Amino acid sequence: MSTPPWPHQPPYGPPQHSPPAWQQAGHPVPAPGPRFAGFGRRLAARAIDYVLVAFLAFLFFVVVIIFLSMANPEAAERNFTDGFYDLWAFLFLFGWGGVLFFYDWLFHVGTGRTPGKRLVSIKVVRRADGGRLTQGQAIGRAALFGLPQSLTCLGHLFALACMMWLAFDPDRGQALHDRASGTLVIRG
Repeated sequence: MSTPPWPHQPPYGPPQHSPPAWQQAGHPVPAPGPRFAGFGRRLAARAIDYVLVAFLAFLFFVVVIIFLSMANPEAAERNFTDGFYDLWAFLFLFGWGGVLFFYDWLFHVGTGRTPGKRLVSIKVVRRADGGRLTQGQAIGRAALFGLPQSLTCLGHLFALACMMWLAFDPDRGQALHDRASGTLVIRG
């Protein structure tokens, strides 16, 4: 004696799904591609990197002071001259761009992301094929973004304008330094 099939019995084999409504209407299937990093993620990554670089610069300053105090105890007892502190202030104000240049260049050529970018899950890739940056791309990108910041106020305004370029390229989200070096910043 055979039993009749249940009315809601699933068919055997893989489940049969109908295509989504937008595909049934004749719309093309979107091509899978990278998800570009938005302005908020990029700003958060840059803020994290700035804090980290400032902390490392301060730590370097403290280590140099300790080293010089141990190397020359008489100078430490007399305190350092004003010229010594002026030199450090000059280096901090005008050397910031050089520090950012080396920071960005070395991290981007090595891993494609700085610690700030790693924390917010974004990375820099080549625009042509999505691969790792070449040495020239990493240097160009870091130079265009970092070195102008050696000019105290004008450099920061240039960096702001460079990042605001994102508003003019909403499809790819490229800042000026990305466009010039042939790179993209993607999520992932």
